[in-house]
Amino acid sequence: MVKYGGLALVKTIKTKLLIAGGGLASCLLAYRIKSLSSDFDFLVVEKDNQLGGNHNWSFHTTDISNSQLEWLSPLISYRWNEHNVVFPSYSRTIKKGYNTIASIDMHEKLMPLIDSHVLFNSSINYLNNKVAKLDDGTLIEADIIIDAMGYSPSEDISIAYQKFVGIEIDLNKPHNLESPILMDASVQQTDGYRFIYTLPFTDKRLLVEDTRYSDNMQIDEEEYLAEIIKYMDNKGWQDYKIINREKGVLPIILNGNYSRFIDKEVEMIGMKALLCHPTTGYSLPHAVMIADLITDKLFNKSNEIAADIKQYSIQSWKRDEFFRMLNRMLFWGCEPAARYKILQRVYTLPESLIAKFYSRQYSFFEKIKMMIGMMDGFKPPIKISNALKAIYRNE
Repeated sequence: MVKYGGLALVKTIKTKLLIAGGGLASCLLAYRIKSLSSDFDFLVVEKDNQLGGNHNWSFHTTDISNSQLEWLSPLISYRWNEHNVVFPSYSRTIKKGYNTIASIDMHEKLMPLIDSHVLFNSSINYLNNKVAKLDDGTLIEADIIIDAMGYSPSEDISIAYQKFVGIEIDLNKPHNLESPILMDASVQQTDGYRFIYTLPFTDKRLLVEDTRYSDNMQIDEEEYLAEIIKYMDNKGWQDYKIINREKGVLPIILNGNYSRFIDKEVEMIGMKALLCHPTTGYSLPHAVMIADLITDKLFNKSNEIAADIKQYSIQSWKRDEFFRMLNRMLFWGCEPAARYKILQRVYTLPESLIAKFYSRQYSFFEKIKMMIGMMDGFKPPIKISNALKAIYRNE
């Protein structure tokens, strides 16, 4: 706000496209816009002083198309050709690619491209489909406004929680881990389904996270860190320096009235719209797809961008009912300490079906194969009666 002659004058900024929030979905949309047009007028408003916060976003190579992987590749920090899972009675190496984007890398790569299109340290306190108002009184008028300011709890959606604490370490000697361990559930099952997630960034650098699928969102950070250190001690990773810490809570979607949830004046993308894998919480594939969708409409001068975003979100919700059903089985169909048994059974499926599980791109018959594979055998992971009650429970 500018003062002139004792009067407060409201500063107004005008732009073609306003992206509220500077998280993953916003960054990939901004990057895609800049890749396709050097002069398109847009603005990203971020409340902090860095794009993306303090995160690592991962995805499976088969989650996105080859053309999408091509345009995303410059932002990828780390790549592996395979990954591992470990359970109390089963372990396996999956011969499928895995990739990670570190938020600090993304920020550094994006800023030379979009520096003039980002407004940092700016909080939005009012938003409609034509204007945003910042805390300092500045108004931003835009032809198109997109809300990507992160997930907000809603009475329309029933959720549980995926919560995690992680540390990135530099070891004084090689750790001898060649590919990620996405889930090591051989650890004690505490506070729901618990596993350790480990990414080997270099031969001496690791990210180690303690992750729990829990009924509550409380995190005792010191307890998590103690468990991580215990795990690393057992692995022989003892002489190290901690160079970064992260923690977070993600929604695990169980059920809800999504049509009512999504029925807002301003169209939403990213976690604001719950565009993530309902079971794993991975959001990058959706962010890539929505970036392609929006830029295609922008540069083909479509007047249906808002409607197309909403249609994409609703279609994704409908497609993902299988995963919400699986989540209800996890949280409502078995005891917390037994939740690992369902995921353990998932990873006995053929690699081709596991890739479909990751990507959410499966046919009706592949879905049936997954269900049969998960519940087959003399000892299904949970009682059939409990599974049916959980599947049809409506909350």
